[in-house]
Amino acid sequence: MDHQVSVVLKNGERYDFPLGAEDMATFDSASARHWIAESFQAAGLETPNPMGKLLIIDEILLLAENFKPADYNPATPEVRRFLCAALKAMGRATLTIDLVAYKL
Repeated sequence: MDHQVSVVLKNGERYDFPLGAEDMATFDSASARHWIAESFQAAGLETPNPMGKLLIIDEILLLAENFKPADYNPATPEVRRFLCAALKAMGRATLTIDLVAYKL
């Protein structure tokens, strides 16, 4: 395992997704951020920030929340693409997307 993303759903279920180098080769940091922004817009999501400022963290959390729980088990190709983009955009080797605590 080169990289890992864990997702904690609102119902408390936790899923761990190991991602190899071949998964991560899909994106560099800039293309990952671009993909997340485009996916966020395509999903029709809006920023929760009353000042209108949209942070990459909010985009990742809201996109993760936008997937159905069944999309995570087993992970659909779109979920895997999202997980790789989130990891690259954040510049980390591991990441936990916690929808209960609403934090990364």
